Amino acid sequence: MSRRPLHKLQASLVARRFYIEQKTKSQIADELGISRFKVARLLDAALADGIVRIEINDQGDMNTELAEKLRQKYGLNAALVLDGPDLHSRELIEPLGLLAADYLEETLIDGQLLGLSWGRTLSATGKALGRLPRVDVVQAGGSPAGLDLSQNPTELVHRVARASGGAAYPLFGPMWVDDPDLIARLRNETSIANAMSRYDKIDVLAVGIGSWRPAESCLCSGFPEEWRRDALKKKVCADVCATLIDEDGEAVPNPLDQTGLCLSTEQLRRIPERIGIGGGIEKADAIRATLRGHWVTTLITDAGVARALTADQQ
Repeated sequence: MSRRPLHKLQASLVARRFYIEQKTKSQIADELGISRFKVARLLDAALADGIVRIEINDQGDMNTELAEKLRQKYGLNAALVLDGPDLHSRELIEPLGLLAADYLEETLIDGQLLGLSWGRTLSATGKALGRLPRVDVVQAGGSPAGLDLSQNPTELVHRVARASGGAAYPLFGPMWVDDPDLIARLRNETSIANAMSRYDKIDVLAVGIGSWRPAESCLCSGFPEEWRRDALKKKVCADVCATLIDEDGEAVPNPLDQTGLCLSTEQLRRIPERIGIGGGIEKADAIRATLRGHWVTTLITDAGVARALTADQQ
């Protein structure tokens, strides 16, 4: 026979009213003629004795524990982590793109200005989008040299704007030119000026995180050889938009500061919400540097990267 049957009866009654009927502890105390403190003790007992079992049906494709560790460690607004084994970036393009699309659909607000960079995962994000809140969309930089046509940032801006019903502000031009006089003329060209004049008004930026060691970056592969050698000598290991970042998370001056058609480092810093999207175990060092420098406020990545970053003792 069950021991302490009255205690178990009371615990069961209290648990039913609290968890199922959604009553407050004070309401339950009044109904049963006991103190609010006894209600609290009975709820604890209901859990301890197995009268109540709480099951959290976690999001099957996400690792919420790793996400929270990552968020706390690096002071992020939010972190989303795809669950699974250690994978390479090429295996994560579509899954991360889908997760980023879901996040944008959930969090964007009518009337915002969304900035977009470029890259494989962002292209996958654009293809995965359903319907966005009504936001305008601006291209955060011209096209890097050697960029694959499937990653065309101008097409991405138009695709995302169609999903939102907002205005598109593409930037028809290269990311950089060598001639200072030409870059000045390009910045004054009507369509380019129309896009770049909005950089100080961006509310949310969605950006890929590029790795320089190993080279998993459109900028790294597209930079002139002299620029690339100089950047690597300065310990550049990551890029976010046109900002190059060293191992400590510090911005490294580069020729794009003077010759680029792109969002500047100062403008990047001022954007309230910066969503970094990137994964693959080979990108862990680049993402770590990006987080150390607080270059993104939200990170969308995979469990392999999250495990590497949360295991750090630094």
